[in-house]
Amino acid sequence: MIRPYFFLILQMLVADLFAQGGAKPAAPLKAELHVVRNEPFAQTVSTVGTLRANESVTLVSELSRLLTKIHVEEGSEVKAGDLLFKLDDSDLQAELKQVDAQLQLAEVNKRRAENLAPRKAMSQQEYDAAISTYNLLLARRNTQEVQIAKTEIRAPFSGRVGVRQISEGAYVSPQTQLITLQDVSRIKVDFPLPERYAAEVKTGQKFIFTVAGSGTEYEGAVTVIEPAIDAATRSLLVRGLCSSPKGLLPGGFADVSLTLDKPANGFMVPSQAIVPSPRGQGLWLIENGKAKLQTVEIGIRTEDEVQILRGVKEGDVVATTNLLRIRPGLEVSSAAP
Repeated sequence: MIRPYFFLILQMLVADLFAQGGAKPAAPLKAELHVVRNEPFAQTVSTVGTLRANESVTLVSELSRLLTKIHVEEGSEVKAGDLLFKLDDSDLQAELKQVDAQLQLAEVNKRRAENLAPRKAMSQQEYDAAISTYNLLLARRNTQEVQIAKTEIRAPFSGRVGVRQISEGAYVSPQTQLITLQDVSRIKVDFPLPERYAAEVKTGQKFIFTVAGSGTEYEGAVTVIEPAIDAATRSLLVRGLCSSPKGLLPGGFADVSLTLDKPANGFMVPSQAIVPSPRGQGLWLIENGKAKLQTVEIGIRTEDEVQILRGVKEGDVVATTNLLRIRPGLEVSSAAP
């Protein structure tokens, strides 16, 4: 007795489902649409650069001598000309005193020769010998003073010294590294630029960059452009200068964004319109109200747009929202009021 009622109820449910399905077709999916236009846009090139000190040097001695005194603290600020290290010069000072004594006598003989020669009271040979001896000793004294000056190692520019590599009492040579000195009042940023952009960068051009571990955005200006392309990398070396380098350390990497001098034309679409496709990346084209997945080739990216090199034409309409719900052939209409 139960079975006839069961089949009756089942028939009613099936009939109701068919009635609901055929009574009212599904409404088109609402999405924001974008019309593709060929328009100018600012080209921004992203590249990775290296931070360098404005000036940097590893100090060494020109002479092989005993280090007698260290006048600088590690990590301290120094000014150009400050005495940093003193080498033993006792033997040089003794030789200088000896030369001074000889030079004093030679100067007396020189004056005597200059007085006697015009009166023919001295031969030309004796005169020449007196003048030559004086000049040789004077040159020897100058050389000795130069050598003594080399025993004082001074800061060639203002900056901050690093970790000292030597101690007092050590014997140093021109191969001995004493300490590093860096001027970080300004920071240089060296970065490569692809060859195709070589004509679109100029000195004075501004760029921005960030460094790892910091949310600060720094600004720099291009100061030098290498006059030749690197044959191995097909890139152009560009150097910029950051005048406000607080928090920057030489040797670090910089993520550089440079807006090129000359704007370009192209098909630009909002970045959010890009979706995966079986052959790479694509867009949902809306043709005659229905969706079609179009594979595209992407070019330059700006902050919120993407250049499409291949796959679209001017006037095409693409969906920019509700992308996860769109399927090929689905009816899509504009969400704009």
